[in-house]
Amino acid sequence: MKISNDKLYYLCNKYQWFTNGDCGQYRTFFDRNKQGASLETLATIIWICSSGWSEQDILKILQQECDL
Repeated sequence: MKISNDKLYYLCNKYQWFTNGDCGQYRTFFDRNKQGASLETLATIIWICSSGWSEQDILKILQQECDL
């Protein structure tokens, strides 16, 4: 499944993900998405740079958003 960078940006803001990452990590995250990273990989990156979320919960949201 693929997800757009615009959708990822929206979700990061909506759920307050990536609040522990810096600007360089944030850019790299979007670059990895452009390169075709899996939803599982994106969920792991978000989880590492976020607080209060489980990796599985992030992945579920990403999967649901791809189905919309």
